[in-house]
Amino acid sequence: MLRRKQLHQSSSTKFKEPETYIQPLGEQVKDEREITLEEEVLATGENVIEALPSIKPGEPKRKKRKRHGQGEIVKKWVDSDDEKAPEFEVITPDWAGTFDEEKSEDSDEEILKAHSHNSIVPSLTLPSTTLEFKRVTDANKEEPSKASIKCLEFHPKATALLIGGTDQTVRLFAIDGSKNRKIHSIFLERFPVFNAHFSRSGSEIIMGSKYKRFYIYDMEGNSGITFRPEVKGLEVSAMSKFVVSPDGRFIAFLGNFGFIHLFSQTSKELIDSLKMNESVKSVSFSQDGKFMYSFGGAGEVYIWDMDVRECIHHFTDEGCLGGTCVSVSPDNNYVICGSRSGIVNIYNRASVMTSRHPKPLKLIKNLTTCCSGATFNSTSEILALRSKDIEKAIRLVHFPTMTVFPNFPDQFDKDLRLLLCMDFSPSSGYLALGNNKGRCLLYRLQHYTKY
Repeated sequence: MLRRKQLHQSSSTKFKEPETYIQPLGEQVKDEREITLEEEVLATGENVIEALPSIKPGEPKRKKRKRHGQGEIVKKWVDSDDEKAPEFEVITPDWAGTFDEEKSEDSDEEILKAHSHNSIVPSLTLPSTTLEFKRVTDANKEEPSKASIKCLEFHPKATALLIGGTDQTVRLFAIDGSKNRKIHSIFLERFPVFNAHFSRSGSEIIMGSKYKRFYIYDMEGNSGITFRPEVKGLEVSAMSKFVVSPDGRFIAFLGNFGFIHLFSQTSKELIDSLKMNESVKSVSFSQDGKFMYSFGGAGEVYIWDMDVRECIHHFTDEGCLGGTCVSVSPDNNYVICGSRSGIVNIYNRASVMTSRHPKPLKLIKNLTTCCSGATFNSTSEILALRSKDIEKAIRLVHFPTMTVFPNFPDQFDKDLRLLLCMDFSPSSGYLALGNNKGRCLLYRLQHYTKY
């Protein structure tokens, strides 16, 4: 027993091996070059805590970019395909600061940019055979729509684009062709936006849906969103189809049984109701707002004098099997009639004002399905035709030759899908197309130097 106890004590007093320090993975030794590179790229260092921006409670976080010298951004590398700066001369509009700047990461920068539209100069280099265009960044890439885009429109005075759809949201984007930053969004609960237009002054947005009421959004004042209740006795099942007159007088809503209801752009009150002898499918105003053209389902086009609000003439669209859309060129020389068959007739305006059965100047047969929309650019040199029934169904027509550009759209562009709306920018520098996947495709038309 004594010997066993001594052995136990001797084993307990046996020397211990020195403890070894196992270095954690994150504390591995780094050489000077690695430390320098890490500080340069990741902005780490001894004073990184002191360099962090101070954020007050409740204040949204803002991204801070490293600057060198007098605010110049220093890039670590330059790619050959980097986007170029906007090529248009711009100024800041009066209402640029009214859009929820506190929630914008770039509120301290010039986000919304405007420009002068005092004169619209036609392109001197626009050939009838080839259209020079370039696909640029999607207009709503920063925040795509969550459902189909039903309407879009360029602001009449600023470089901004309105996009609305069935996700109950209207979004505004500052268009520059590269970043296209989002300016503001308007959410309307249980109100899918089927149609939206700027007022002629550009200070308001009129929004319609499948209901017998509409909304007004004031962008310059403090009114915000104004609800316009249903007007009793009005022959309309939905206020989703309407057109704003260019002279700032009327908002024309398409109603039932051939009725066209005219509301004041100023007071938003009902002024008058005009009636056709057939169902009304489309309405278009002349550039000066003095005449309104309404197209019926049976192929009759009515011409209204808006000073006295009376029909002064009507004519039959030749060979029409069901009218769908009508459009008048900004120079007031052409009247366009599209039908369910896809055939589009181009008329001389002087002939349709004097004849009940005018002969079209040209028949455009490039659409194989129903013509859903016809839109002129500001110089009356390009007519855009689309159909929402099949994918990639868009054609651009050159004027005055009235020939279709063969190279648009690009047949390899799979992003077009079903096109539900389209619009040209005020000076034809851009063409925007909205599809059923919530994307707004943007094209730069290189024949035009202005926005």
